[in-house]
Amino acid sequence: MSILTGIAADLSNSCQQTAWAHEVLNCDQSPGFLFATPDYIVKGQHKLSDIQVPAQSKLNEWLSEAKAALNQAVQAGHQHAVLMGGIPFASSEDVNLMLLSDVQIYEKLLYPTQQKIQDLTLQNVSFIPEGLDYQTQVQFLVEQMQAGHLNKAVLARILELEFQQNIDISTLFQNLSRANPEGYSYAVANNPAQSGWFVGASPELLVAKQRRQVWSKPVAGTLARDIDPVQDQKNAQQLLNSAKDQHEHAVVIEMIADQLAPFCSRLNVPKQPSLIRTQRLWHLATHIQGELKSEDTHVLDLVERLHPTPAICGQPTQVAKDLILRLEPFNRELFAGTMGWADREGNGEWSVTVRCARIYQNIARLFAGAGIVAASEPHAEHAETAAKFRTVLDGFSLESADIQHMQEQ
Repeated sequence: MSILTGIAADLSNSCQQTAWAHEVLNCDQSPGFLFATPDYIVKGQHKLSDIQVPAQSKLNEWLSEAKAALNQAVQAGHQHAVLMGGIPFASSEDVNLMLLSDVQIYEKLLYPTQQKIQDLTLQNVSFIPEGLDYQTQVQFLVEQMQAGHLNKAVLARILELEFQQNIDISTLFQNLSRANPEGYSYAVANNPAQSGWFVGASPELLVAKQRRQVWSKPVAGTLARDIDPVQDQKNAQQLLNSAKDQHEHAVVIEMIADQLAPFCSRLNVPKQPSLIRTQRLWHLATHIQGELKSEDTHVLDLVERLHPTPAICGQPTQVAKDLILRLEPFNRELFAGTMGWADREGNGEWSVTVRCARIYQNIARLFAGAGIVAASEPHAEHAETAAKFRTVLDGFSLESADIQHMQEQ
């Protein structure tokens, strides 16, 4: 896929990438945005303005404000202004969209080795909710599904880590990007001094649009990988053969295909999902590709139709969303939202914000969710959230034993 319209790409080596990642991410005062795709990395740190949205407003209003602000910036002479940032799961208070200028594009190069984050002393660990409480919530949702009230809901947890030292965000981002070469790694802050950075590494593409071409790669259905290669392949086959996970995946694909179809003259949706893998997880994924009826379709029009998908919310959407907001004892912020960019031509690329964390000074708040369907087992879904936390924990070079040791103290 081509990249940002009208912005020249720059070839850089990994040392240069390390330098500008440090420049963008380790500034306590300046806003910034980094977005690594399978093909390129885009960065912006010269903010023209934040996108202001009305209190208690909804997704369509956020996106209307964003498109209007981008058009106004272009008309005011900022020909290469780009909309960048994150769209939250639910609350207008968490919209983190900015207009940025002097945006730079770099060819994607892999970081050669895992970087050691400066010596961090872990001093406190907490889960919200605790494991048994989470399993009770899962059982409640299973009963709701068995009663026919909904088909799926994604229930999340938080793992909060407190260190004695402030966190080196640039090294964390580089580690997440290195371990996620085929996915999307991101870091965004519109006011780092006030709220820190939101960072993550997602395997999932919500939607990308370039002229008349459109892509989506929904991910639903997950199983942890194993260090034993034989068992790891058995896990992969188990996931592929799982009726529960195939059903969970089918719910997502049906919704995305239904929402994209009216925009498309052609839409290719494979009949069966494929297996993809990250460093820690196997996933079921489907690569959807189509051709739009009109090149004038804006990528944010597609975001509006797709977000939130059943992969991070549930189905029916509003029933699942209401239950999530009722059950989860925390604010999701940008978790289960979407992160990306849009240019003046309406092209753009937006990932789903999973495997992520809010980083503020010495505190890391990690988010992870599991897709609950009628066949779900509470213990298994609890274990799935633990496996998903591992993505960011690996970025810190932390092991499960480190977390267990802190809980036992």
